[in-house]
Amino acid sequence: MADVFLFLRQGWSNIWKQNTIWLFGALPILDQLFRAFQIEPGRDLSGLLLSLVEILISIILAWVSLIGVPYLAYCFSIGRSSTVQETLFAIRKFSARVIGCSCLGFLILSPCLFLALAISMDNSTQPPHISNQFTLMLFPLSIFSAMVDFSFFGFFANDSGIRKNLKDAWTLFTARFSVLATLGITMVIIFRIFSIAAGISTLLIQSGFDITSLSELDYINPSMSLSKNILFVIINGLGQTIFNVFGASVFALAYLKYSGVKAQRQY
Repeated sequence: MADVFLFLRQGWSNIWKQNTIWLFGALPILDQLFRAFQIEPGRDLSGLLLSLVEILISIILAWVSLIGVPYLAYCFSIGRSSTVQETLFAIRKFSARVIGCSCLGFLILSPCLFLALAISMDNSTQPPHISNQFTLMLFPLSIFSAMVDFSFFGFFANDSGIRKNLKDAWTLFTARFSVLATLGITMVIIFRIFSIAAGISTLLIQSGFDITSLSELDYINPSMSLSKNILFVIINGLGQTIFNVFGASVFALAYLKYSGVKAQRQY
């Protein structure tokens, strides 16, 4: 447990010493704000084309952030600075392997995902209830969170192929299972706290701090009912940005310690 607190404390300290990482971490907020302000498109050809363009932009922003944030966190952890141009080059370089790794991971976890969805739909036919049940069913999978980041860091550190990288990440994960599983669960709990805090803040501010307004909040998944609320999107987006950068920094420190990668300088 000492390592868990060490990674959390040092990770929180490290994120405030970086600048470029916030640019990539904030990209998903742009997409969320755009969708919150979005006017329902028409059903004609131009409306369909606009929807396709919006989906494409959303995927690109999410993808650039997905690779850029852990790359910059890893570079900072080993004491190497990286510019925006270098980060974009890394995103282009590693994209194919990240896609392949993600698809393979999805195939491995697909039985768990489909089982969770099936159980959720058996319990309710209401979309909010299905979403909440599905979220709760997936919670145990958070113990494998480190595997995702470790597979990314393996590409950055060793420039290895997909098969070898996943094997190395799994070996590293199982060797420190108790610490990394605890760290994964802790990070998911922190993420939920961020989201719930954003929902509570939104409802209190908009209701004039009327406590009874909190009865409207979906505490399991606040985004289900507040996804079109501009204030919630802004507050929650800021929280998610901090969390994404924080999470990448925490797991980068864990990878650095357990993989034996040598840092160029210490912070």
